[in-house]
Amino acid sequence: MTQAITDLLVRMQNKSNSLSPSAYDTAWLAWLYPEARVWLIDAQRPDGSWGAELEYYHDRVIATLSAINAIAATSANAHDLKRVEQGIRYLEGAIPRLAEDVHETIAFELLLPSLVHIGQTLGLKLDRIQALIEPQMPVYYQKLALIPKEMIYSPQTAVAHSLEFIGFDQLDKAAVAGVRAVDGSIHSSPAATAFVEIGVNGSESGAAYLDNLINRHHGVSPGFAPSELFEIIWALYHVSLSIDLRLLSPEIDPLIELIATAWKPTGIGFSPSFVPDLDDTALGFKILNDLELFQDPSFFETYEVGDHFQCLPLERNLSLDVHIHVIHALKDTPDFPRRDDMLLKALNILGRDLTTEYIVDKWHVSPYYSTSPAIIALTGLSDNIINKQINWLLKTQRCDGSWTFYPGCPLAALEETAYALLALMKVYEKRRDVPFDIINKGFNYLEKHHRPAEELPALWIHKNLYNAYHIVDSVILAAMTQYQELVKKSVASLA
Repeated sequence: MTQAITDLLVRMQNKSNSLSPSAYDTAWLAWLYPEARVWLIDAQRPDGSWGAELEYYHDRVIATLSAINAIAATSANAHDLKRVEQGIRYLEGAIPRLAEDVHETIAFELLLPSLVHIGQTLGLKLDRIQALIEPQMPVYYQKLALIPKEMIYSPQTAVAHSLEFIGFDQLDKAAVAGVRAVDGSIHSSPAATAFVEIGVNGSESGAAYLDNLINRHHGVSPGFAPSELFEIIWALYHVSLSIDLRLLSPEIDPLIELIATAWKPTGIGFSPSFVPDLDDTALGFKILNDLELFQDPSFFETYEVGDHFQCLPLERNLSLDVHIHVIHALKDTPDFPRRDDMLLKALNILGRDLTTEYIVDKWHVSPYYSTSPAIIALTGLSDNIINKQINWLLKTQRCDGSWTFYPGCPLAALEETAYALLALMKVYEKRRDVPFDIINKGFNYLEKHHRPAEELPALWIHKNLYNAYHIVDSVILAAMTQYQELVKKSVASLA
């Protein structure tokens, strides 16, 4: 498996920014690019919706609204308008079911009313949809209240990453330059960039950014780009759970150099051009520390807000994942004056808010994604906090050895099983109170069903659901490698 990991590191250098297509963002580009429009037409699902393979209502609603707006804006063809009608019928059934999802998608509360308004200005009959979204409006106003108007166009926040939420009639054309990145994008968002291009009748740098996306991804768009630091950090984090990163030199060296070069006093974001966030920064800090490339830990203070840490400024929902990653980053780092205070702050949040058997957070639809790193970070440090979560993993393994929260989407189990295995193997190493048969069955499932991440469903949350191919590959390879290391150690102990 070490060779497979090395091959992955090489692929990440040869083909970075490897994300699945976003129906939501591609729909925005379909206003401008015929090839994106062709893809969009073909991507409508039999039920009338657009979005990921897994029927996740926030994803399908936001993608379908974006798609019907794009079609209405670019065609009066009767057959195309029939597709719009099918999309509206889907929305009428899906919006009342939003509460069934474990978490909303990114900026959903802002984008939903805006997309409906845009559709209405295009002449779409959305009166029924307008009535159905009324229960969502208090959250919309709550989020708006958190955003000072002067911060909408600030490069210091992530608000402009979803700039399309303000609508064409409220777009401040003069302020756009303040959030346009060097690559021409609006805060690394294809959708926001396309929105601005439509609203201001084009710009040379914005058009160049979108042209590059369309050409690189063959007529479609990912949900955010570039994203090279994000995939490097998260892939290396997962790999580090199974193997000493120092053993992967020289293949790992160019990736580490990218992280170190992009590092700012406040940390790092999902690309060098994007605002830093604590999720990427905490794990980037851990990776560099593991390689003895120590960074100044004072950046953590930037993200302290009262009794907790924030991932990004102006966020509405506290992230448990961020606190888990802060613990993982700090617990093995060299001592510094506020280390124990910060660890205690993060532990207090988890102790207070971990009231259920599993953890859900705003970056992934599967509870196994968030529950696994909590167990990994806290085992041997504060075991009492995560005993319920360990027991939940033990009791939810399926007869075939897999774990999944979405049995109706069978291939989701590959990624989810890898998360569960990584956590249980850590507990087995530390405490020896996990039956090895459970781990063995999980590995056998992965080995039997293993396939490239490109064939797996999108489970990661952005404005749309997406699949981060290199990262998902890293999770599965890390779990399989860690299993093989456990077996080697067991054999050695018996020799």
